[in-house]
Amino acid sequence: MGPGPGNLQASGTEGAGVVAARTLPPVDTVRAGVRLATDADVGAVATMVAAAFATDPAWSFIIGPGNPRAREAFARTLLMPRIGRGTAWVTDDCTAVAMWDRFAVGGPVDADHGARWAAFRDEVGEHVWARLEAYEAGLKAASPARPYWYLGVLATHPDLHGRGLASAVLRPGLDAADADGWDCWLETSTPANKAFYAGRGFTDAVPVDVPGGPPTWWLRRPARH
Repeated sequence: MGPGPGNLQASGTEGAGVVAARTLPPVDTVRAGVRLATDADVGAVATMVAAAFATDPAWSFIIGPGNPRAREAFARTLLMPRIGRGTAWVTDDCTAVAMWDRFAVGGPVDADHGARWAAFRDEVGEHVWARLEAYEAGLKAASPARPYWYLGVLATHPDLHGRGLASAVLRPGLDAADADGWDCWLETSTPANKAFYAGRGFTDAVPVDVPGGPPTWWLRRPARH
């Protein structure tokens, strides 16, 4: 989800072919205090993301209205594997986060992928799980061809929009994709987010049909060679 909510881009249930980031080129994020997320950040980031997505159309469809506990569980489940792969960047105070996946062709599935999502299912219940599966099915039907870098979540604390934090945490993933020469993709269910991402190179939009869900689009940033 977009500059604040951080597009669900939550295809967190998709694990096949995800590989850890290789050594990335240096990026000038020092002034913004951007760094890789660690296990110590999980609680703070999950709470922030839950607040950022409180009214997001896709998360509201999946999680339902209210239910901050389930939103935090979703955020944790999305964040933790990306910490392990070295593809989640945060501000020093955890007021913004960008969670990425490097989707190669083939590649291993995370060893704990099934157990992690089974635990989420147990925590949130079958109704939430069924809506997540419906959303994921819609994304998969229109999903891009690999390889590409996938922006799964971009979120900023609701009180801190407009300060450039989203752009700061976004930058390392864009630079990594450029180093690979790969496209970047994300999805959003918030029309206003399309303008934000267009300003950062995501200029191609592909509609996604989510039965019963909100209007959704895949957005592509072409590879920079």
